[in-house]
Amino acid sequence: MITTRCLIATTFLLVGCGSKGEPFTAVVSAASQEAIQAEVVEVKHVSVPIRIDVTGQVVAIFQAALSSRIQATIDTLFVREGTPVVKGQTLIQLDNRDVRADLARASAEVENTKAQLDRMNQLYAQDAVSKQEMENATRAYKVAEANRTTVLAQLSYTIVKAPFDGVITEKMVEAGELASPGQLLLKMENPRQLRLRATVAEGDLRSVSLGDKIAVVIDALGEQALDGVVGQILPVGDSQTHTFTVKVDLPAEPGLKTGMFGRFQLAKGTSKTILVPGTAVVERGELTSVFAVGSDQIARLRWVKVGRHLGQQIEILSGVNVGESVLLDATRGIDGVVVKIVDAATSAALPTMCSLSCQPPWSKDASSVAQVSDSGLSYVKRSTQVR
Repeated sequence: MITTRCLIATTFLLVGCGSKGEPFTAVVSAASQEAIQAEVVEVKHVSVPIRIDVTGQVVAIFQAALSSRIQATIDTLFVREGTPVVKGQTLIQLDNRDVRADLARASAEVENTKAQLDRMNQLYAQDAVSKQEMENATRAYKVAEANRTTVLAQLSYTIVKAPFDGVITEKMVEAGELASPGQLLLKMENPRQLRLRATVAEGDLRSVSLGDKIAVVIDALGEQALDGVVGQILPVGDSQTHTFTVKVDLPAEPGLKTGMFGRFQLAKGTSKTILVPGTAVVERGELTSVFAVGSDQIARLRWVKVGRHLGQQIEILSGVNVGESVLLDATRGIDGVVVKIVDAATSAALPTMCSLSCQPPWSKDASSVAQVSDSGLSYVKRSTQVR
């Protein structure tokens, strides 16, 4: 009698502790599920190409660092970063007053020596001067002419011009500063002719040749590949990293700029690996699995380690063996369910198993949801409490 009362009290206590809105759950094992009809695919070794990822940086084919050849004050600065320029355009004007004064003296010296030479020629024709004196006058004139040519060159150095069409990328000076010989003033490049500068390991260098067409992906522009052409392979490598520089010329593309990150792949033979269709793989958080179907035609959940994604195929590194079969559509798999194997034509005519949305034959007020556990996908009966 005491035992019976304790059982009744315990029952009421359990019922009273439950929340009014909290349903009762009961798990139905996969063993109670009906057999499914599905396709399977046999695990086989497949030959796939070995591809090597090579990364690099976009640089300009034509780039220049402009510096001063004389010492002079910067009179006028006509450009700044981002200014487009054309070949021969004046970029910087240096103070040229001292050079013009030297040019005036040199020009006067040329006129003086030319007049002296003319007089010597007349006197020499009259045998009034010696041949030596006439030759001395000729040499003096040539020296004065050469001196004026040197000053003219110095005058041209006071104007810094663009060597090609392009854009100014960097400005190191301002107007009024003193420019010294060899001092860097401006940097410019041609943004319409770019290339990818990449480093290739010495063991992979045989996979690329001059003139090869390579698909280059610029991450900043999206996954659409650009048609690149190998334009240059430097003949000398880096003795410390054992790599060689490969330059891939790129087509003109809107938005492509120097400094962007790019990559391409080099084919290096083939290798055998295991590939399965992407539909045969199911991901659950950080874990990946397939449903292996054995000779007993029972599907069993199998955790696998995946590798590369090759189109609609996924590489399996471990977890399944060659010769085994896996479900082609992993979303229909339940751990421990019996599988009736059908071919593709038969499977297309079969209705899809509604393991997630169909209502099991329970009470009218009941609903069903799918629950993922370590043993696979199972049904959870969720009853609504009637008040």
